[in-house]
Amino acid sequence: MPETSRRTAGGLDPHRIAEVIVTTPTGRRRGSGYRVTDTTVLTAAHVVTGTTGTRVRFDVDRPGQWEAPADVAWYDAGSDVAVLTFVPPSTAPSVEPAPFGRITSDHHAVVAVHAAGFPLWKQRRRPDGGQFRELHQTDGTVAALSNLRTGTLEITVAPAGADPNPQVSPWSGMSGAAVWAGDLIVGVVAEHHRWEGSGRLTAARIDHALLPAGAPPAAEPAALLAIDDPRALPEAGTEPPAAHGPHREDEPAASSPPARSKVIGLPVAHGIELFKNRTRELDLIGRHLGDPAVRMVTVTGRRGMGKSALAAKVMDLLDRGEWPGHTEAPLPSGLVNLSTRTSGISLERLYFDCAQLLGGEHRTRLHEVWAAQLPVQDKLDELFAAMGDRLFVILMDNFEDLLHDDGRIRDEEVALFLDCLFRARSTPRVLVTTQIPVRLAPELRRFVAQVDLAEGLHPSESVALLRELDRDGSLGIADLSDEELLRAAVRMHGVPRALELLVGAMADDDMTLPTLQDVLADYAQRRDVVEGLVQDRHRQLDAGSRTVVGVLAALRTPVPQPVIQTIVGGLDPELDIAHILAHLVRIHLLSVDRRHRTFALHPMDADLAYGELPADGPTGRTAVERRIADWYANIAPPRATWQTADDVQPLRRQFDHLVRAGDVDAAAMVLGEMGEWLVWQGSVLGVISMHLAIDGRLTDDRARLAHLGSFGHARLTAGPMEHAVELFTGAADLAERLGDRRALQNAVFGLGDAYRQLARLDAAVGPLARAGDLAHENGDMEGEVHAILSLSLAYSSLGDGETALASADRLAEVARTSGDRLTEARAANARTIALLTLERWEETIVSGDLAARAYRAADSHEAITYALNAQGIALLALDRVTEALPVLQEALDEASLMENPRAEGVCLCNLAWAYWCHGQYAQAAEAAERAAVSLGIAGAAEATAAQALAEAARARAVPRPRAAADALVRAADALGGNVEVVGLSWLVAQAELLRAED
Repeated sequence: MPETSRRTAGGLDPHRIAEVIVTTPTGRRRGSGYRVTDTTVLTAAHVVTGTTGTRVRFDVDRPGQWEAPADVAWYDAGSDVAVLTFVPPSTAPSVEPAPFGRITSDHHAVVAVHAAGFPLWKQRRRPDGGQFRELHQTDGTVAALSNLRTGTLEITVAPAGADPNPQVSPWSGMSGAAVWAGDLIVGVVAEHHRWEGSGRLTAARIDHALLPAGAPPAAEPAALLAIDDPRALPEAGTEPPAAHGPHREDEPAASSPPARSKVIGLPVAHGIELFKNRTRELDLIGRHLGDPAVRMVTVTGRRGMGKSALAAKVMDLLDRGEWPGHTEAPLPSGLVNLSTRTSGISLERLYFDCAQLLGGEHRTRLHEVWAAQLPVQDKLDELFAAMGDRLFVILMDNFEDLLHDDGRIRDEEVALFLDCLFRARSTPRVLVTTQIPVRLAPELRRFVAQVDLAEGLHPSESVALLRELDRDGSLGIADLSDEELLRAAVRMHGVPRALELLVGAMADDDMTLPTLQDVLADYAQRRDVVEGLVQDRHRQLDAGSRTVVGVLAALRTPVPQPVIQTIVGGLDPELDIAHILAHLVRIHLLSVDRRHRTFALHPMDADLAYGELPADGPTGRTAVERRIADWYANIAPPRATWQTADDVQPLRRQFDHLVRAGDVDAAAMVLGEMGEWLVWQGSVLGVISMHLAIDGRLTDDRARLAHLGSFGHARLTAGPMEHAVELFTGAADLAERLGDRRALQNAVFGLGDAYRQLARLDAAVGPLARAGDLAHENGDMEGEVHAILSLSLAYSSLGDGETALASADRLAEVARTSGDRLTEARAANARTIALLTLERWEETIVSGDLAARAYRAADSHEAITYALNAQGIALLALDRVTEALPVLQEALDEASLMENPRAEGVCLCNLAWAYWCHGQYAQAAEAAERAAVSLGIAGAAEATAAQALAEAARARAVPRPRAAADALVRAADALGGNVEVVGLSWLVAQAELLRAED
């Protein structure tokens, strides 16, 4: 029996978390919210500011997902709180009113809080390439006395896990999420100030929104939220700060600062104050060092990743009386800094530095023990006994200098020190940085924790580091935009040392005075950069190992051993691949994913290794790229099995490797095979990018023909349409000359469809009819279906609805015969547009719904937007404006999903007229202006009409009836009778009414 009610005893219910999707004149944005009653959602006011449409969605991307349009019922910009109302579908469960409370601000307290929403940093990609935001639960604390001046809540949370766009907060989309203290809602997430770090959020207080200063309680929002008396909100539970342990950043300061640790040795890195936020790694290291069961923490990573800087930051925090991250443990009594590059690391150095740390009688006693003729184990037992139960931390930096390539310790005395460290009851904690993980006996692994620095800095941190490296602006970096610096950061994979060397290369070259872009363009060939980044072990590789590394550098993706065997075997069949891989893993030049059994190079190492490949030769760059392209060609699934864009991924990779090999004619043939299919899957921008990579470089006529045809179809979708005509005309001429009837069919079809979309309808009919004949002659049912569909649409555009309807019926017969779902959808679409032409409005609405459902049943987004658009026009014709608005908005969303600017422009134009009919003239103007931009990008004739409609709406809003009427007439003249756009007679009739008003 289905659930019809969901009663909760209190607390956050995941089924009531709302994704708030807002449409504005400039696009769409997302926020979060919470369903507080059956028909209301609580959110932040700025989320719904300037909205032209709002939808709330629940159980997002999960079984039972449902959504509904919503209206802003109450809004207060001052407190940044809003309440939405909606009508839930009959299948939606009913809910009890959510409980509300308040956090007192009249005494010191730390309150545990939590919230759940859809932040930008949780953006994910579906297998089909589409994007979505995963739900994120954040737990934190509110310091009750913080933010008293602004009357908000300061929430300390775990920092955002990523920063995908430096121009936008990583917490964007979390706004509006309900903030809970225990089982009570106390606020909504409102702001994130970047300068406060990614671990601070600001929330609006519910009690302040309901009880504005100097005014009576706000009755309207209280009623909407089902709160009987805002003055009686219960106080949320509080907890005092910890009585013991070190001061944390999110806790009030203690009455006196903690005693600082005694420190021996200089910091192992310069400029600790410039250290960039490795928040996750700092927290991990702090947690491990604070765990009595862990004796040694190793920080591993390739050269230049910032291991030394991270370790130095840990030691600096401990020196200042702070544990890294969120760890709570007794502070160390002493710290020792050692590095193989400065003081050296030896048993003697370790012993005497620790003795100096203990000082006084302990130091004297330990010196006597060292001078005595005792076994080393006994000396170390004395050292550890002197340390007692106090905590000491020893940093050993650049430990790889003491290791064999396989990670075994070369220095026997240092190995003995670690052996005693693991055996003793009470010992210091050791923090190690190394490019090579330390290889220990299996029984000792439980005492060791490893923190791997596999990734570079976050983009925003990389940008900040680049700016700091040019503080005086002498290199011109300070004048560059964040976007330019972001490209540099991404190109260098966020590796801190690489960014430093990049700037150093600029500063040291007084002859050519290179810019940042100059150094980026060839950094992998610049010795001044490469020498500082190439792993020492890479320089010692033999020829066979270099070949394997070169192949992995060219692949740029993790692959299993059999793939490497196949590719490298085609270059040098004598190589023992298994032995070479084992060696490269043992010396840690390759990383291994044991779960998937794949091998990979770090992206920086891949760049450097690829730059060192010779251009020619049996194992040179060209040969490697061609061999990889051949392998991808062999694993590509046959065309008949393609269902999603992932199915053609091998061909896309084959194309990339052929281009890198310089085989652009072969690449064009591969692109011609998949390009048009990818366009129909919504990957039009990717297809255009691939065509631009080979445009103007082809010498073979067959390759040029494949390129022109596929590129034409991409432009047919994305525009400009005149370029599509040019491409298809060239393809048709070349196909005629080569005698390629299938390519000719494809070209004349594209040419006819381009003419149709340009409203050059007389020119469209001939090519489309010929395309249908050629498809029939070639036995190409799908091609024939396409041609009949476009011919029907052309007749509709010519105003000949009956002939268009006959073509649609012909298409339906093909669908019945073949049983093909997509053909059935196309027939329904052709029928919908024909009925629209004949102004059979009710039938258009029914047929449009049928077409949209048929396309979805066929798992295709091909023309859903046009079916919904026709529905919207028919609803407008019947004066059912409130029904038309959401339908046209859905049509616009589908057009955006397909990356089709012409369809976007058409839907926006019709949406603008719907707003006009609804009396929302400002929204109408903005929608029409967006339509003009999209139609202009597509090179569509209706762009002029959309601009005139925008001018009319602006004038109507003032109001200036005469000017609005004149602009409407200009819009009508520019429409040219396009059936997919609002009727020109409607615009003329409205103009006459306005003139009568004037």
